[in-house]
Amino acid sequence: MKILFLEQFSELGGGQRNLLDLLPAVLARGWDALVAAPGDGPLFEHAAAAGANVMHLPMAAYTNGRKTAFDAARFACDTIRLRRSVLCQDCDAISVGGARWLPAAALGARARPVIFQAQHFIEDRRALAVAQWAIARAGVKVVANSRHVGSQFGAHDVVYNGVGEIPFAPRGFSGSWRIGIVGRIAPMKGQTDFLRAAVLIASAMPGTRFVICGAPVFCPAAYFEEVERLARGLPVDFLGWREDVAAVLRELDLLLVPSSSAEATTRVILEAFSAGVPVIAYAAGGIGEIVRHGENGFLVRERTPEALARKVLDVRKLDLRKIAARGRQDWERNYTVERYREQMMGMIESISPTTASHRRRTW
Repeated sequence: MKILFLEQFSELGGGQRNLLDLLPAVLARGWDALVAAPGDGPLFEHAAAAGANVMHLPMAAYTNGRKTAFDAARFACDTIRLRRSVLCQDCDAISVGGARWLPAAALGARARPVIFQAQHFIEDRRALAVAQWAIARAGVKVVANSRHVGSQFGAHDVVYNGVGEIPFAPRGFSGSWRIGIVGRIAPMKGQTDFLRAAVLIASAMPGTRFVICGAPVFCPAAYFEEVERLARGLPVDFLGWREDVAAVLRELDLLLVPSSSAEATTRVILEAFSAGVPVIAYAAGGIGEIVRHGENGFLVRERTPEALARKVLDVRKLDLRKIAARGRQDWERNYTVERYREQMMGMIESISPTTASHRRRTW
């Protein structure tokens, strides 16, 4: 079987890392994979190294947040262009990794099965309506990474993300702490709330250092400027984009995840579970589906910098070693990359055609 994987971005966000985790299982079946995405990011190099074919899509770069009329016009042209490309691809099934390309996949599927890996909650009503239309038109199978995301599409198939093992490192939780936030710098990830909380934490916990690991990928310039402004005068280390997340987590005592309601079940929480880093997260999006308050981590229901800071100060009094141990147990039971591959392959096989009847061109 041949599968066309359509991705919105060629930069390595969470969805792209999920795809790279899945490719070895796809290729181990003896199937062929074509990974297609716009841009010229590292996804292509990693996918090719795994054994997949790759295709650069000549699509426009879109703004984040509110879309302009010009964006809408470009999107219509790109949808027509991508539909033609999908129509002529020699593939038996299509996997869509982002809602942006769903209309083109639906219009170009020509009765071939389509699976949509829903990774994010869509906050824009018009974008959601377009995605729902495409799903209905082509009978798309939706597999969400959380119940929160799946609720937008009436999807009952949920496969939580899985991550590779990061060795568990016991921590003493004494002396000066390093408190971090890990992920691309963007409004939905909450770096500004992290820094506003850091002001309060630093005054109550002298010697604490704060770590921001990530780069402004898909990020409005004004947001990054605000992050830089809020960091002035604080003991903050900017690490930039790091591939070795294990090394970053190894140096942390606490991970903060002040994400917005658009968040699903961010991979870094699962990586922290594996590594033994306690997590404090906003009770937003799908995060409450994987973080159990007071058991394997902590949830902040007020979702303000002040409440986040108070929770950090409160957890100093607790035995965080037990929290870290439970997080590790949850990773071992529920969030390994092997479990993710097994469940996702089951979903793909459930839509696989019994015969390869759509051969037209080779890759």
